[in-house]
Amino acid sequence: MAVSPLRAAAPASMPWAGRGSILAFGVELNAVRACLLEEVGGVYRVAAWHTLLRRKETGLATTAAALCRHIGERIGRVLFDDETGAPLLHSDDAVRYPPLEHVTVAASPRPHVRVWIAGLSPTQSMAAAYEALSSSPAHVIGYTVYAADISTTQLTDTLLTTAPDMLVIVGGFDDADPTTHRALVELSRTLGQALSRLAPAQRPAVIYAGNRWAAPHVAEAIQSAGGGSVESVANVQPAPGIIQKTALAQACTFHYWRLSRRTAGFRELSRWVTPPGHITSQESIFAQLVRAWLELHGLDELHGLYCAPLWWQHVWAKRGQPGVQSRFVEPQTRPPTLDGWPALQLVSGDWPSALWPQPELYWWDRSGMAPMVAAVGQSAPRAMLQTLRTDLLPLYAPNPDPTK
Repeated sequence: MAVSPLRAAAPASMPWAGRGSILAFGVELNAVRACLLEEVGGVYRVAAWHTLLRRKETGLATTAAALCRHIGERIGRVLFDDETGAPLLHSDDAVRYPPLEHVTVAASPRPHVRVWIAGLSPTQSMAAAYEALSSSPAHVIGYTVYAADISTTQLTDTLLTTAPDMLVIVGGFDDADPTTHRALVELSRTLGQALSRLAPAQRPAVIYAGNRWAAPHVAEAIQSAGGGSVESVANVQPAPGIIQKTALAQACTFHYWRLSRRTAGFRELSRWVTPPGHITSQESIFAQLVRAWLELHGLDELHGLYCAPLWWQHVWAKRGQPGVQSRFVEPQTRPPTLDGWPALQLVSGDWPSALWPQPELYWWDRSGMAPMVAAVGQSAPRAMLQTLRTDLLPLYAPNPDPTK
C-alpha cells in the first residue's frame, strides 16, 4: 500500500479506529460528492464530506479518487490505496491505516434521455407516450405526426439536427385488423428510411409502444428499410381511456442506464462498490428512500422531492400499494399534473416554499445528499438509517419525537 508522506497516520484514539467506516459517493451531472460515515457513540454520523466539479477531460473514477485524497488529507487518514487505484478496503496495519468497510455509489452522470416521439394522433397515443415518459428520466424534444406526404429527407434532417437518444413510435389501440396497421407500417417505413441515412453511431434507440398486433410489421418495415433493430414494449394506450405507462417508462429508464454506463470512468467506479451493494442511479434510490420512509414512519402516503440540477423528481408512495409513482418536472415548476398530489413532506435539496409550502410535519435534507446516503442501505441499513435520521432528514414538527 503506497502512502503519501503528506498523510498522517490515524491514531488509535480517533473515533474511526476499529470502526466500520463507510464511504459514499454521489455522481451528479456537474459534480461528484463523497461523504464518510463513522460510528460515534454507537450512532453513525456524517464525519466528513466534500464536492468536486466534474471536468470533461477527467473520468468519474479519477475525480472520485481526488475526493478520497482530499477528505483523507483533511482528517489525517488514508482513504485511497494508490497501489490498487481504489478506496482503501484492505490494510496490513489496521491501527495506523484503518480500512473502509463499505463503499457505495449512486450515480446519475448524464442528462436525461432525449426522446423524439412519432405517432398517428397527438391527442391519443402520442399524449399517452408523453404521460408515460414523464415518469422516467426522459426529455421529450419533439414530435412527428404521420401524414401521407411525410418527407424522408426532412425527417432525416430533423433527426440529424436534434440528435435524439431514443425514438419512440406509438399509435393505434390493440386491434388485430390488418387495416388498422397500414398507417403505422407506412410511418415506420419512412422512419426506417430516415434512420438508414444516419451513421450507426448517430442512430437513436427505437422503441415501439403502439398496437401490439402491428409490432412485428413495424419492426420488419424499419429493418427492411435499413433502420436497424426495434424494441417492442406494451402499447401505451391499448384501448380508449386506458394508459399503460410502466413498460415505456422502464424502457427509457433502462436506456438512460445504458447511456450512463458509457460515461468515462463509470465502469471503474462501479467496481469500487462493495458487496452486497451495487451502483445505482440517484433517481431510483431516492424513490426507494421515499417508500422506505413511508413504511418506517407508518404513514398512509408520502410525497418526496429530489431537487437535481436539471430536473426535479417527485415521488408519491402509498401504504398498501407496491412501488411508487414518480414524475419528473422542470426545476422551479409545479405543473397541473401534480395538483392531485398530497402535501410535500420530504425534500432533498432546496425546499421550494413558493410552490410547495412546508406542512406541519416534514423532513428536509438541505444538503441534497440523502440519495447517495440512501444507497448505503444496500450494505449497511443501520448506518444509513442512523445517518439519515440524525444528520440529513431530521423531523421538523411542533414537538418532534427524536426517535422518528
